[in-house]
Parts: sequence; C-alpha cells; structure tokens
Amino acid sequence: MKCEQLPTIHKGEINFHAPTNTIGQVVATVYPADNMLANFEQVLLLPDGSRRKFRLVELRPAVGAAIEQFWAEMSDYRGNQAEAV
Repeated sequence: MKCEQLPTIHKGEINFHAPTNTIGQVVATVYPADNMLANFEQVLLLPDGSRRKFRLVELRPAVGAAIEQFWAEMSDYRGNQAEAV
C-alpha cells in the first residue's frame, strides 16, 4: 500500500494564536483521523526554535508589526545559537 504525504496547510505563513499570545511559522499540519476541521492542528515554529501544536481553527494570520517581531526574535535566537557553538 502506498502512503501519500498530505500537504501542509498555509506552510511558511506566520500565524498568531490569540488565547496564548503566541506567534510562529507554520511548518506542518496534523490531519485528524475523523477529518473534522475542528480537530486539525498546525505545528508552529516559535521564535525560540521550539515547535508547538495549535488547533487550526484558533489560528489567525499575523499582520504588520507581529510578523516583524517574529523575524527579529527568530534572528536573535539563531544568533545566540551560533555564538553557543
């Protein structure tokens, strides 16, 4: 049996999770077995380099200053990682 890889919804976009005030870049989509939209999850790459799952229906596209803040924090994290090596 051939296993197909399902696409990542909104891959590369910067999204915002208002309940936790979290911003991150979409790196993967977790498809539920029941295929119900309410159970879809997005995996976000956070500015500290960690990854975290959020429900797709709770995420919103980030805008303006939030996107700039994400990239600034991400570059700070990458800079700190490079110094540690």
